[in-house]
Amino acid sequence: MILLLPLLIPIAGAAILLGFGTNGRARFIAVVAGAAEIAALLRVALVVYSSGPVQYGRFLRVDGLSSFFLLNLALVFGLVLVYSLDYLRHVEGERFSSARWFYALLLFFVFTMVGVCLSANLGLLWIMMEATTLASALLVGFYNTRGAVEAGWKYLIVCTVGIAFALFGTIVLYLAAIKSGLPPENALDWTALMAAVPRLGGDVRLLRLAFVFVVVGYGTKIGFVPMHSWLPDAHAESPSPISALLSAVLLNCAMYTLLRYDAIISRATGTHFTHTLLLAFGVLSLVVAGLLIVVQRDLKRLLAYSSIEHMGIVAIGVGLGGGLGLYGALLHTFSHSFGKTLLFFAAGNVRQNYGTLRMERIGGLARSFPKTALALALGSLAIVGLPPFALFVSEFAILNAAFSQSRIWVAAAFLVTLTVVFGGMLHHLFGMFFRETKITPMPARMAFSEALPIAIAVVGLVWFGVHIPAGFKDLINQAIAVL
Repeated sequence: MILLLPLLIPIAGAAILLGFGTNGRARFIAVVAGAAEIAALLRVALVVYSSGPVQYGRFLRVDGLSSFFLLNLALVFGLVLVYSLDYLRHVEGERFSSARWFYALLLFFVFTMVGVCLSANLGLLWIMMEATTLASALLVGFYNTRGAVEAGWKYLIVCTVGIAFALFGTIVLYLAAIKSGLPPENALDWTALMAAVPRLGGDVRLLRLAFVFVVVGYGTKIGFVPMHSWLPDAHAESPSPISALLSAVLLNCAMYTLLRYDAIISRATGTHFTHTLLLAFGVLSLVVAGLLIVVQRDLKRLLAYSSIEHMGIVAIGVGLGGGLGLYGALLHTFSHSFGKTLLFFAAGNVRQNYGTLRMERIGGLARSFPKTALALALGSLAIVGLPPFALFVSEFAILNAAFSQSRIWVAAAFLVTLTVVFGGMLHHLFGMFFRETKITPMPARMAFSEALPIAIAVVGLVWFGVHIPAGFKDLINQAIAVL
């Protein structure tokens, strides 16, 4: 039941909300179901940390890598759940755009992401990744405006095409496994594939072809350039809690999936091809998104391009490989989750107070809304990688790996882009904080349920930047050992 409960709880909660819930009871039901889900996920992570991998049948399994990403999901989901309690006060509760539908879809979205991390079979993993698209597309279009519906459809179409490429890659890997002598029932089992790595290397071209399809397919969900077109629109039109979940968890789930394939194929064919491809996509995403950050006019689109930039940084860490590169990449996924959750929550407050996210129309933020301005400032300093925040530690580890491997071109692109991003973020923030506003903002207000998750995210960023607990280091090392 330890692996079934995290799947059953959100489905049951969503069913209760849709079948018996009303908008008045929706928050209570969601909080109860969400708390139970978080407890179940933390229990899974604790059991794996203390006792090792857990298997249930042929299709469900959790190890050090999946428990690391489940822990990330549990923490961000908890923050999103608390922040949503007051954020949804402006939802009128008519037709689809109601608190009841929001929480039901949110729980279903969590179910799909948990399913990704618990899948022992690459075929089931593909199914669950496609399910994340279906669940989150409805949340992207939640406000039912023209822009939101357009963003939802764009997200659905682009990511479905990308997932189709990932399916082709999975089929090609299946063929390679069959040709190597694996029985058909085990040809997509991750544990069996890892054990059969020496035999898989007999057809290198087939494995490389599979990896190309997989990188393009799941790279679309990650937001790699040039497959990133859905991401800025989806983040800009989604409710802010959903933007945080997309950036801080969904992108990590797609990266987790890519890590699984990389662990198999790079061990079978050697790391040169797979890691060079990851480095190319990582540097391209880093540089292009970093330059586009400078010219953005919408606050949430700015944060969306920042997510693309940071997924590029994670891909660079994985592409560099080795203990230091993987350590930096995994730590960066976790740190980026806290930073981007903080920023999207702050952006949600800006939208509530000003009624817009167009940065040229926002002014006097430091004077009118000092708490929101402080959250934006701290989140921006963290996300550009300044000390004492956690992203400085992970980026420093990845840079160290690049220099130790004499990848000077990677390190140079990394440092130059970070400098450009720092200047762009400073320019945008300075304008919003100190220019004269063009619109009359609402009276200053930040509810406790909004301030609490923002404060927790700030504490997490500083804490992991100053001192990473020994237990968390052990979690990362267990995840690296799986790879």
